[in-house]
Amino acid sequence: MKTNTQCVECVEKAAQRTLSLLAIQNKEKQQIMTKVKEYLLGVNINLTPMEISFGVIEILRKETGIYDPYKSIKEGSNNNALKHVNRAKELLVQSNEPLFDAIKIAIAGNIIDYGMKADYDLSKTLDEVMHKNPFINDYQLLKEKLSKAKSIAFLADNAGEIVFDKLLLEQINQNFKVDRIKLIVKKYPFLNDVILEDLENLGYDKIPNVEIYTLENLSGNDYIKEIAPYIEQADVIIAKGQGNFELLYDRKLGIFFLFIIKCEMIKDILKSEKEDVMIAYH
Repeated sequence: MKTNTQCVECVEKAAQRTLSLLAIQNKEKQQIMTKVKEYLLGVNINLTPMEISFGVIEILRKETGIYDPYKSIKEGSNNNALKHVNRAKELLVQSNEPLFDAIKIAIAGNIIDYGMKADYDLSKTLDEVMHKNPFINDYQLLKEKLSKAKSIAFLADNAGEIVFDKLLLEQINQNFKVDRIKLIVKKYPFLNDVILEDLENLGYDKIPNVEIYTLENLSGNDYIKEIAPYIEQADVIIAKGQGNFELLYDRKLGIFFLFIIKCEMIKDILKSEKEDVMIAYH
């Protein structure tokens, strides 16, 4: 999915939000933003927004020496999501279609996205998503494929969101005879994307057939090459988040994308509205 001017502006704002978190002098922040803007002025617009964001994150990391600027925010996101877990579980107990509702709960968690904006209301979003019909709804196809699957690749997205993803993986375990679920996270931080250490104390080790894998690379092409073996070996591929959709949608790899529409470009491409819910197979 190619980039447009709105995407570049969004990436620039994300860089500014990231720098605002850091305890460095304003002068240094301005100098770093100058380098970010120079990079964005010369960037290849045939790249996806996610690939361009990878490049900006590398600049920020190199210039500041800070490995994970969102560390405390991610911890807060996980803690906030954990406050809503009991309610989410109650919704599943009461549900006539708990797998479908577990998917919607996992999608509701996708509102936690500091790449797009810094504020969100998880409780409100959970209410809204549970009462929405997905704009693109390939749920029945996902359910059918899960019924025949032995292996699943699950591309994770953000911290906080990952708390609700666990409920979905538990539902998959309860409803289907899946031998292996490969949960794929990044090794190095990218905004508030979940990394291995963000999974501590969330109970993923208690799901018997979940195996956690980490991706080494942050550049677009390397990222795609690195996830390729997991995709090729899986009967079902699930990708969380708009970033994975931007990066992988055009490649038609047979992926189920679960996310909330959060930007004008994706809204226009899919002819949807912002905050629409997607269970999209492509």
